[in-house]
Amino acid sequence: MKAILRFAPATHFITMGLHPDLNEAARIATREMIDFLVSEKGMTRDEAYQLSSLAVDLHVTQVVDDTKGIHAMLPKAIFR
Repeated sequence: MKAILRFAPATHFITMGLHPDLNEAARIATREMIDFLVSEKGMTRDEAYQLSSLAVDLHVTQVVDDTKGIHAMLPKAIFR
C-alpha cells in the first residue's frame, strides 16, 4: 500500500507517505519531496536530494492502525 499527497499551507511545502511500514512511509514522503523539488522548483535530483537532507523535517502523522503515516515538511522561506 502506498499513498502520496502534496500540499502547501502558508509556511511549508508538505508531502506525505502512507504505508504499513513506518520506514517505507518515510522513504515515500522523502522521495515525493524530491520529485516535487525537481518538477516544481526546477532543481536537479542531486540538488533536491541535498536540500532535502539539510532542510526537510519528517514528522509521524499516524501510527494508530495498520497504515503508518509520515509527512515531510520543507519551509517555504528557503526559496525567498
